[in-house]
Amino acid sequence: MSLDISTLQLGTHVKVKEGIKAPDFDYQLMSGWQGKVTKIYTETGIIEIEWDIQTLLETPYQYLHDIISQGYDHELMNISIDELEGANKRLHTAKEEADLASKIYWIDFYEVMEKDQMYAEIFKGIDTSDYHGLYQKWEEYLNENLDFPFEVEVAEYERGGLKIGTKIKLLDLDDYDEKYGIFGIGKYEMGSVISPICNLEATDESSSNYELLRDYVVWFANK
Repeated sequence: MSLDISTLQLGTHVKVKEGIKAPDFDYQLMSGWQGKVTKIYTETGIIEIEWDIQTLLETPYQYLHDIISQGYDHELMNISIDELEGANKRLHTAKEEADLASKIYWIDFYEVMEKDQMYAEIFKGIDTSDYHGLYQKWEEYLNENLDFPFEVEVAEYERGGLKIGTKIKLLDLDDYDEKYGIFGIGKYEMGSVISPICNLEATDESSSNYELLRDYVVWFANK
């Protein structure tokens, strides 16, 4: 379905022709990507497109990571009308919306693409505004992957809490709340303690516990 810029209307649904590559990222083919027209630059023949959710869900993670980390808008693109053809509107589900939000949420979060992609997959389908859902998934993931017991030390101080540098043997995870996040159960020289794990750091920096606990702390600080 060919397009005529003189009759093209805002909101028209279009798709990219076969063989067209992404501007500034010529490793990425855009054949079949779909969206709707949001601006028309008649004099230059350039069309601004807002990609639909299915397109963004199917877009390779490498490309999305590259454009977002370099400051490009992942939802909009200017493209020549000669590279477009007409398309039918595609409906999307609430699950697809949640999956896309999760995919985008983690991009450039840790500034390591492989780690960002891993967490996007772990948290896939969880609404990024649903902190209960996020905490529950974190608690489940940490319980499955932390090797208890292990030694931690207090790296951040909360009024009324333990002093920085206090060593604790972390035994298990407890519940969570919205202010402090997930709590850990442990022992130290003064007895038993329950402490927010966002304040803790594993003492063995070479261990998988150190990196995993650090990942949670970074998420908690930037959520």
